[in-house]
Amino acid sequence: MVERNVFSRILVPIDGSKCSMEAAEYAIDLADKYNSELIAVHMIYYLSSHDYSNLVGMVTPTNIQLILDNAKKNAENWFEKINTRIKEKNLNLKIKTDVVSAISSVHGEIINYAENKKVDLIVIGSKGKTGIKKMLMGSVASGVVTYAHCPVLVVK
Repeated sequence: MVERNVFSRILVPIDGSKCSMEAAEYAIDLADKYNSELIAVHMIYYLSSHDYSNLVGMVTPTNIQLILDNAKKNAENWFEKINTRIKEKNLNLKIKTDVVSAISSVHGEIINYAENKKVDLIVIGSKGKTGIKKMLMGSVASGVVTYAHCPVLVVK
């Protein structure tokens, strides 16, 4: 019997939190096991206009660009850590990284991204940077589990 590739594309959303980096470890191992393409993505989301307004409250393109640049720089550092782990494990994985501005909710953008990229599995940390320690699962992970079109592995 020929074993089919169950997971040809695995998505791991990264926000720099301990849980998201643990999820990346699982995603690396699964991508290696199933010879899958690994996609690491960071969603940039702005909670309010205060996040990108200047001292007098004006929203300027410069302020928005600064936030985008900082978020991309952080994401590149996290992606580099993932690439380093792949090299340390001496794996030959196909990995794609992406930074996306989330217009709606973060979980909604993750789901849309996964559908557009035809992802077969989402591996996500149980809590992100804003996760409350006593909660079993963060709101982003919960939303992804609830609405995703494919299986979701939640990593503590």
